[in-house]
Amino acid sequence: MGVSLIISVYNDYTGLRCVLNSLLDQSDKEFEILIAHDSEDAFIQSILSSYNKKLSIRLLQQADKGFRKNKILNKAIDQAKYLQLVFIDGDCMVHKHFIRNYARCIRPGSFCAGRRLDVDQKTAALLRNDIIKKASLFHFFKNKTKRIEERLYAPYLPQSFLSKPKLLGCNMGWHKSDLLALNGFDTDYQNPGFGEDVDIEWRALKLGLKSYSMRFKAIQYHLEHPRPNRSNLVEIGRKMLDEKIKIGLARCVNGLG
Repeated sequence: MGVSLIISVYNDYTGLRCVLNSLLDQSDKEFEILIAHDSEDAFIQSILSSYNKKLSIRLLQQADKGFRKNKILNKAIDQAKYLQLVFIDGDCMVHKHFIRNYARCIRPGSFCAGRRLDVDQKTAALLRNDIIKKASLFHFFKNKTKRIEERLYAPYLPQSFLSKPKLLGCNMGWHKSDLLALNGFDTDYQNPGFGEDVDIEWRALKLGLKSYSMRFKAIQYHLEHPRPNRSNLVEIGRKMLDEKIKIGLARCVNGLG
């Protein structure tokens, strides 16, 4: 089978290093990594070079011409060699059974939606600076990490025990055939803060795909960081989404091709 893990990155190299470290001890080894870098520079190569003998990594880059995350994600979809595709962000570390559980759950006709634990800034700094390799419950409680319950690993809970999942772009899984049917991510969204996950979720549901919760199965640790106020950009994205829902096309016009 095999999984293609697509990691979206924008110039956050300390976060990327933490993520790659968390992938070194995956229980399922049959996966490739595609780094979808919405920028282009040579320094990222020096980060990846120390992992090339331990992990199967391919780097996809594009010139930095504004927020074009969906464009580079579509390129990764096109070049992925496996049919099971998992998407995470470059500042989200993962549990050792992350790949294994996605490999068990991704099927045609549905999309998988995971959650994340937001690691507080103090603990995130310890991880980013190599002071610790993994964060423990002690760190989370001491530094008041949010959503600690998302650390609970209970992979055999039936779907009936879980609420209907909301798709997060930082933790989701798709079968490649379904992404091709949707024409991938809509590249009309060119502002950060809103777009790629909300848009493809409604289109997938319109196409008839079912949502599958990966809560307590695909554990993820988001390294908290300062965030700019993007309320105006989010509003632009919401208005675009509203217009697209009115038109009602499950297969986007500007996507994979």
